[in-house]
Amino acid sequence: MRSFILIFISGLICSISAQPQPCVSPALYVGSMSLTAADGIITSAASYSYDAHAQQKLHERLRRVHHCGSAAALPTGPTGVMYEIDSSHLSCQKKVLESSFHPTRVPADAVFMGQVILGTVSVPGLGLLTNSWVGEIPEIQAQYMLTFTEFTCLPVSAMVFTPQTGWITFSFYNHLLGVHNPQDFVPPFFCPTAAPEFPEGHPSISVILSVLLIDSS
Repeated sequence: MRSFILIFISGLICSISAQPQPCVSPALYVGSMSLTAADGIITSAASYSYDAHAQQKLHERLRRVHHCGSAAALPTGPTGVMYEIDSSHLSCQKKVLESSFHPTRVPADAVFMGQVILGTVSVPGLGLLTNSWVGEIPEIQAQYMLTFTEFTCLPVSAMVFTPQTGWITFSFYNHLLGVHNPQDFVPPFFCPTAAPEFPEGHPSISVILSVLLIDSS
């Protein structure tokens, strides 16, 4: 009987330890992303750079599929400011960034949902092992499902729902470790130096993304 109890406890410990745990992404990386919102009415693609060492930095160059042109959202971490930049029109809005910086991660209170392989395991090197997580963000009344890679902990996708925005779907791809151009995080010359504006109304997509992947602790 004692042997059976010991075997059962050992198996339970192994099972718990084998389950993926919330992880933190690398401190420096670049990549691309796309998003779909408002039942497909809003569709955008972006390249972005991330620097956790300077507590700064998620820089996005966005291209709206239904509205040609480019823009950038530049949260600047410790300064508490975010720049919304439209390079094609040389316009820039300086806004208060209400969320503090935390590294890109799976939130500690996220619930593990499952593990899948993207691609195939029939040929070595053609499968990507990923973990999916679900949870809530009470401060913006959001529910989410996140998928991160098992190894290196890079974001793969995110689905977010809020009463104000409905479902928003993010996909992340083409990641490279390291930041190749530090100037990505420097506001352009036409950005204002005056006091920033406070955001109004429901949270924007940029705010949702920053809270979801940067401000979740």
